[in-house]
Amino acid sequence: MKGLISDKLVTLIENNADIIIKRWIERLSADSSSPSFSPEALNKSSAKAHMVIKELGEWIGYDKPKEEIIRHYSQEGIGLFRMGIPLSAGVRALILLRRTIWLFILDSSLFESAMELHQTRELSDRASLFFDRAGINFIDGYMEEMRCRARELWNLSEADLGKLFFQKPSR
Repeated sequence: MKGLISDKLVTLIENNADIIIKRWIERLSADSSSPSFSPEALNKSSAKAHMVIKELGEWIGYDKPKEEIIRHYSQEGIGLFRMGIPLSAGVRALILLRRTIWLFILDSSLFESAMELHQTRELSDRASLFFDRAGINFIDGYMEEMRCRARELWNLSEADLGKLFFQKPSR
């Protein structure tokens, strides 16, 4: 990993994952824009949040390739669709998790130098990139599963699916 403070902050996040996730679940439960999470869905989401925190640490440490993020979060989007949770609620949950992690870091850290503050900003940038990639691929997976469901239910052609959901962007 690049810097000592980054190592410390990743360790801080990983060692306090249970506290962070508890706060996140409380925020998610109270959030009026994500009422679709049943207690069962919140329980499943809690387990997935532990995985997100682990992957975030790997990403910040340059141990997690971009391709793994793409594949994994596409699958998570498919899973969310199959759970019957609206896409907006899933994206909101990711946003709340990122925010909860960041607030935990700010509340728990004392910066002793401008260098540590700079390294924290770099950590924030790296975490933002992780969550942005996760979110985009989460949405792609969700939308692909919607396309599959529409094709299955209404026997739509690819052209009709394109009209219904727009054309799938190529990468």
